Amino acid sequence: MTLILFDIDGTLTATNAVDAKCYASAFKKVFGFDLPSTDWDVYTHCTDRAIIHEAVEKQRGSHAAQAEIDSFEQQFVADLTVEFSVNPDGFAEIPGAKRILEAIARRNGFCAALATGGMRGSACYKLSRIGVDAAAMPAGFSNDALTREDIARHAIAQADGNANDIVYVGDGPWDARTSAAMGMRFIGITGDAPSDRLKAEGASVCLADFLDQEAFFEAVRTAAVPHGRRELSK
Repeated sequence: MTLILFDIDGTLTATNAVDAKCYASAFKKVFGFDLPSTDWDVYTHCTDRAIIHEAVEKQRGSHAAQAEIDSFEQQFVADLTVEFSVNPDGFAEIPGAKRILEAIARRNGFCAALATGGMRGSACYKLSRIGVDAAAMPAGFSNDALTREDIARHAIAQADGNANDIVYVGDGPWDARTSAAMGMRFIGITGDAPSDRLKAEGASVCLADFLDQEAFFEAVRTAAVPHGRRELSK
């Protein structure tokens, strides 16, 4: 069995821009000060809940309370809903994303699961905009763990944990690093993100989208574990 783990923002949905905008606006409304940065790579752990804890601890000297995190998740979904009403194009799918999930479900020996640094509510909302029911899939969210590695482990367990081969599909350098740390093979998706950051992390295979299903399954077959960060050639 090959288990294919999918990130969401920038991987299945072309929502990196609206995600950053609405995350920052919800953060300001709930915590009362500006989020330090929407460059997620500046934070120790690139997950919604870990970013909240890091930003709040830096400002207040203590972690956010669970009630505040719950309020943030609700506000985040509310802000995404408003954003969709005025900017539906910001919630497009990475081309072919829904169909590739359907194709995986039809193929013997393959299983798909979600492993995202996003929160359950916001992730499910964004996927619903491209016609994907996240509740029907094994998944790990930021609600389940603070780190990307532990979120991936949770998703693997939800998928019964019996896969003898795991491929992670993501668009961020943190996705490649998670794959390298856990020994998972990795496919980079570059339709909503620059490819140079993935190549710098040692991604051996990158695709712009999922329109060519046979190319995707060939990538699943040939992808390697990222070799780790290196300097880009000049």
